[in-house]
Amino acid sequence: MEQTKQELIQLFEEMLTQIKHFKRKTYEGIFKDGYDKFRGTVADIARLCEEAPEEEKESVAEELARVIPDYAIVKMQGLSKGRKERNSVDYNMNMAVYVVPMITYTHNEHCEKVASRMVEVWNEKHVTTLTLGHSSYDDIAGGFKKGFCFITTAVCERQGKPDDCYELMTLRAYRDGYLLGTEDGRALVEEYYDIAPGIVQIINMQNDADEIYEELYKNCLAPCISCIEAGEEERCKELYKRMVRNLQKKYLYS
Repeated sequence: MEQTKQELIQLFEEMLTQIKHFKRKTYEGIFKDGYDKFRGTVADIARLCEEAPEEEKESVAEELARVIPDYAIVKMQGLSKGRKERNSVDYNMNMAVYVVPMITYTHNEHCEKVASRMVEVWNEKHVTTLTLGHSSYDDIAGGFKKGFCFITTAVCERQGKPDDCYELMTLRAYRDGYLLGTEDGRALVEEYYDIAPGIVQIINMQNDADEIYEELYKNCLAPCISCIEAGEEERCKELYKRMVRNLQKKYLYS
């Protein structure tokens, strides 16, 4: 048990150094390398829970689930306000895109339970100023494939719109029929492949995420659709570019 606890802390620390590399071209390789290194730790979580007597299984899972939140909250103590804000983003991103997805990667029922409880403890203890949600490797890796429409997909999902709603179908047609037909348009889509998923991850951690997405709909998505309908493709591109630049400045660190 004690060795597994230390390895969980090591997992948190090592993957924390990779947050700046959370991009489309590097995520899969970094995740798989990290998982290969800590696959034994994940296996030990499952084994410890499986081998525990029935009456102790819950307490073993609870003990494992508290390791990283307890460690992280101690690290946050004594930091300046500015440093805590920066660490809040880095710590939550680390948990959301690396730690939790690695623990649940095999879909083992015990690992899933430990990871789920870990997220709950993280939020209960208010380790950071942000809210940590559940995430999986498949969801994150799949998100990088949505490219130009990733942010708008998140907006529409918050509004309960389906994946084939008018807004998303219009923007996808614009991306495929206009942006990808020009050199600077292709460069724009390529850039957003890298940064949009990170922006959405952090917005989803905000307590006022619903309000943020509603503002994005009114101030960017709806105007972009209007531009496309009016044949003002370049105007749409400038509006979207401005939105992403503003979000990058607000939520991502250089």
